[in-house]
Amino acid sequence: MSKDLENRADIEKLIDVFYEKVHKEPKLSPYFKIPEDKWKIHLERTTNFWENWLFNSQNYNGGLMWAHLEKNREIPIKTAQFERWLALWFLSIDELFKGEKADFLKVKALELGQFMNKRINHL
Repeated sequence: MSKDLENRADIEKLIDVFYEKVHKEPKLSPYFKIPEDKWKIHLERTTNFWENWLFNSQNYNGGLMWAHLEKNREIPIKTAQFERWLALWFLSIDELFKGEKADFLKVKALELGQFMNKRINHL
């Protein structure tokens, strides 16, 4: 039986599994093709973001939304991509974890995905 997320290492594992799925998706992977040095920064910020939400780590200082807005100028992000991104996030969570924190990650990702989709696609 799966356990709930307990620490930063769990978040890192989730993010690794999630992006492994994303990179295999022809309609999503182009949004995440970035230079290795920037990729490492993205992973660190993403981990810090979720760690702050789950464990109040205070180690996230912003910077994810602007990256998505900039990428959208290069490759427009449509609602279908947001939906697939969320589906892979949920699938990754369900494969690895179960519990209150896992459920919170799904709810928060849905809220954020809807917010970003509305902002980017002017819905």
